[in-house]
Amino acid sequence: MTGGMEDLERAAGQEGSTSPGEPSAVPQEPVPVESVPVETVKLPDLSETGAGQASLDDREILDLNKRFAAVRRSVGALEKVLLQGPRKYSRRDLADQQDIPERLTSVYWRSQGFTPVDEDTVVFTEEDAYAIGDLSAIVEEGVITERAFASISRGLGFHMGRLAMWITEALVDEAKYADGLDDAQARQQMLDSIPELLEIFESQVMFTFRRQLAAYAARAGSEVLHRDTDELFPLHRAIGFADLVQFTRLAQDLPGAELADMVGRFESVSRDLISVGGGRVVKTVGDEIMFLADTPEDGAQIAVSLAETITASPDLPPVRVGLAWGSMFSRYGDVFGPTVNLAARMESVARPGSVLVDAETAEAVSQALPGGFSLTDGEEVELHGIGSVHVQEMRRDRSAPLDMGL
Repeated sequence: MTGGMEDLERAAGQEGSTSPGEPSAVPQEPVPVESVPVETVKLPDLSETGAGQASLDDREILDLNKRFAAVRRSVGALEKVLLQGPRKYSRRDLADQQDIPERLTSVYWRSQGFTPVDEDTVVFTEEDAYAIGDLSAIVEEGVITERAFASISRGLGFHMGRLAMWITEALVDEAKYADGLDDAQARQQMLDSIPELLEIFESQVMFTFRRQLAAYAARAGSEVLHRDTDELFPLHRAIGFADLVQFTRLAQDLPGAELADMVGRFESVSRDLISVGGGRVVKTVGDEIMFLADTPEDGAQIAVSLAETITASPDLPPVRVGLAWGSMFSRYGDVFGPTVNLAARMESVARPGSVLVDAETAEAVSQALPGGFSLTDGEEVELHGIGSVHVQEMRRDRSAPLDMGL
């Protein structure tokens, strides 16, 4: 991914190609909105479609040309705001002029999720040079290693990329829902609205990052006070997995928009319950959410609340939950270890609408909150990759449901 305008040109080129001797149907006059200088290929001729498709009539060709011109103006204007300057450096230029090692530029760019470029391709802006230079400088000074450099830049690229996708799709969805636009119109409106919203989004990103960093720093600080820490799995946490039952069948039967709404509702309800319960979301993958809690009783409250609330929701299928309390370690924004594997395997065999725990987790919850939750006698089940485990279903007893009010 070397830049937005190049991607736009390639996408438009898929609409058709110019036949020999025919003029391009795309307007060639200068675009009114100045855009960031980029290398672009010749504009495509939209007067022909791909092989096997019916020819477009003049009105359709004109409509495609207008839409292409509008999108190009919008993307060009947006790039001008976002990139804050032209592409002017190659990897070699950054090394020669900014003293940034080529290997670190290459690692940074690739870790951000962008397509690698050779040493002489001009793709980096002045802002790119500052960003890469600031992080690489602390590598050169010995503050962090290249390993940490790659990990941090990979994390930034992954999460900021997902956030960018989330925000743009939220704006598209809003345009469809609030203004009744079709998908193409909604995406055009999203492109046009981002420049005026950019400052607000940027301030929200920084506020949220600082708040989250403060919260995670406090948790890390509490670990300093622990004694007899297991160096291999130093974190004691409740880990839970919850997923929607029969999601695969629903994914085949429901229209795309309805399926997306259902997944969005599941994630929204789950995140709210997890946050109110004192936990935090590790990750979501479609119909499944993975969460952490610092105490066994918080983990139990979240797990049971998820089963109760989502299963009772008329517009969501029932959910099944696996919960385990134990030791694990954290890397790359994720957690790992046998306890994590145990929770995942129990979730896969839980009945719809139920929470499944192992005997050790059941004991930890009972000690932490006596009488808060009831447990079945349980049974021995064979869990893939783990073996025979005594599992029990957990239900609410005298514990109060979560208060969702602010």
